[in-house]
Formats: sequence, structure tokens, C-alpha cells
Amino acid sequence: MISTDQLHDTLVRLPRAQLAFLPTPLHRADGLSQLLGIDLWIKRDDLTGLALGGNKVRKVEFLVGDALAQGATRLLTTAAAQSNFCRVVAAAARRAQLGVRLLLRGSPEEPIQGNLLLDRLMDAEIRFTSDMDPYSLATQEQLERWADEERATGGSPYLIHIHHGSRAGALATVGYVNATIELDRQCREWGVQPQHLYVAVGSGSTLAGLALGVEMVDGALEECQLHGICVSAAASVVRDKIEEFLTSCSSLLDLPASSPRFLLDDSQRGDGYGIPTPAAIEAIRLVARTEALFLNPVYTGKAFAALISDIERGVISAGETVIFLNTGGEPLLFAHADQFAQSVEQCQSS
Repeated sequence: MISTDQLHDTLVRLPRAQLAFLPTPLHRADGLSQLLGIDLWIKRDDLTGLALGGNKVRKVEFLVGDALAQGATRLLTTAAAQSNFCRVVAAAARRAQLGVRLLLRGSPEEPIQGNLLLDRLMDAEIRFTSDMDPYSLATQEQLERWADEERATGGSPYLIHIHHGSRAGALATVGYVNATIELDRQCREWGVQPQHLYVAVGSGSTLAGLALGVEMVDGALEECQLHGICVSAAASVVRDKIEEFLTSCSSLLDLPASSPRFLLDDSQRGDGYGIPTPAAIEAIRLVARTEALFLNPVYTGKAFAALISDIERGVISAGETVIFLNTGGEPLLFAHADQFAQSVEQCQSS
């Protein structure tokens, strides 16, 4: 374990583009606390600011800082057609006056709504791939070929493919090591000592950064149990990916080897990534009508459904202090508007 100041001094040596509005608020959810019988606090990383915010902004700050330090002219990345990450990469590129190319899983017939609409508004250059595997090496090869096209015309592309122990993955993880320092400081200021912290897990870099930060710093989060709620791949797959992020990030920061503690829960995945579940939709409606806070059916809705389930199962005891990390992604609400319309109509007719 090292001091928070020592870890901060390590992070500030990395190139970083100032894109986020930080610190994001940490506030008590009074209505939900009373309703659920716990002391619930929400870390508002939906309010990071850039292009409707979300957790990806913290990651992209370090990625764009690295790209600019290398003299890049364009950012290239890949993810799903409704990717929050691609939206933020496109926005960061525009803010940094860089070009941007997105290789999206899906087809040109994808409805132009939600995040894809925002990508189009920012005039991102988009290609589609039918390879739906987020970990595919073939996808990385497609990105490399696209990058070669950029180099052939004199450009200097910066590839962002966060898997397979890449530097990009390590830098993405750094974003949430840094966020842990911020959260720990806020907890100490508010006198909050949480027993649990819940976060949605897609790629795993957010949870990896949190786990590494909690393990390394001395502060209010020392006794906090991290709960990663898998929304894409199964926990057995995600755990290996998180280990990749932990290893690459620790190496980048020259941190001592450690074994951070975290739990993975894939009980709320439903039929897979991007497919809403009844529990997630109900959790979204509960949070909206209680706190006027909007979660989404791909990430945060499933994570909050897990939190509710853990209260019911006794994993969280009455009166315990819980932090819910709201990672944002509100454009996804509009991409799934039809499911919410059905849910509202059913409730109104019952």
C-alpha cells in the first residue's frame, strides 16, 4: 500500500488531455435510502461533461493525452454500434482537433439514434464489421488495415483497442485509478465509510482501475467491497480481462504486484449485452421516480437491479453504506425507447 499523495504523483507524470468536469459529485440518495433501508450514495460519473458525459471520459483523457504526445492526427477505435466509448472518443477527437474513425459492430442499416446519432452529428468516419466478438483479433486487424490507409496518406493514426494487455487498455484503467483518489477524498470529506461499491462491468477496465486504486491507497475505501455487475460477457470471461487490465496498468505505473479484491456477479446479464431485462427496466423506473435520476438498460440499470437483488438476498444488510457508481450512458435510453414504452403502457393499464 502507498499513500494517496504518492499515487497521485505517479499519475500526474502521464500525458493527459483535460476533457472532464471534475470532481463529479458524490451525493446521498435520500429517497432511495429510505425506500431500500440502506445509506445509499451515488457517485455521479454521468456528469463528466464531455458529449453527455459518462465514465469513458475519464479514460479518454489519458488516451488522448498519449495520442497528442505521440503527434497523432487521428483516433481509431472499435466497439458496438451504440457504444458510449465510441461517442466519447469521437467527441474527444473533435475537442483535440483530431480526425476520428470508428469501426462499429453491426451493419449500415443500424437505426441512427442514441449514440450512433451523436457519432453522426460529430461527423465521425464510420465503417461496420459483422464480427460481433468484442475481443476479436480479427477486429484489431481491421483497425490496423484502416490505420495503414491513414499512414499511406501521410497521417499518424492512434489506435485504441483496449484488450490483450495493450497500452490503450492500461491507460483506460488509469482513468479509474485516478477516480478512486477523487472518490476517497470525497468520502473522507463527507465522513462516509462505505461497506459496498457497485459498478456495471462491460470491458472491465473501470472495475480494474477501482480495484487497483482501492488496493493501493490508504483511506476511507479500505474496507469497501467492490461489486462488479457483468452486463456483457460472463464473469468467468470478464475476470481474465480484468486481470489483463490490472497487470498492464500496474506495469505502466510501476506499481508493486498486488491482488485486488472484487466480486463479479453475472446474474443480471439476461440474454446478453445490449438486451434489456425486466429487472433492469424496473430498476430504471424506480430510480427515475424516486430520485429523478436516469439510468440506462445496457449498463447502469442492470447494475442497480443487482444492488436491489443483493438487498433482498441479505448480501447488503439494513443500514449499511453503499456507493453506486453511475457510469452514465443516457443516450442508450433512447435507443431502447420501445421497451420502455411497452413497460409504461403495461403499468398504466394494470
